[in-house]
Amino acid sequence: MATPAAKLASSLEALHQLQDNRIIAIRSADLSRTHRERLLKNGFLQEVIKGWYLPARPDETPGESTTWYASFWAFCSAYLTHLRGDGWCLSPEQSIAIHAENWTVPKQLLVRADKARNNITALPHGTSL
Repeated sequence: MATPAAKLASSLEALHQLQDNRIIAIRSADLSRTHRERLLKNGFLQEVIKGWYLPARPDETPGESTTWYASFWAFCSAYLTHLRGDGWCLSPEQSIAIHAENWTVPKQLLVRADKARNNITALPHGTSL
């Protein structure tokens, strides 16, 4: 029988493989339930919204926003692409800001999409889509 440390090591290896493939926004389907729950319990994943996670540092204090703000743009891109494929774009104002190399995280990211439901999706630390 594997020790708890060996089990955690196998879960960390699964997370490492995702990161090697440049996957930052992790969907529930990307990890087995066992790996996902083990990584959440040990602080190596943090839930963003239901079914979506980000890798995290286990020594991060509760409420710390560094992981979120560092991963915001990659998360939004992966999430929106998963939902809408190529049928989405940012608002003109946000597009101009990004083209001007202004990667500041907005309180609310305005997205235009085909067949959009026009609802607000709440994200961590007072941000939203």
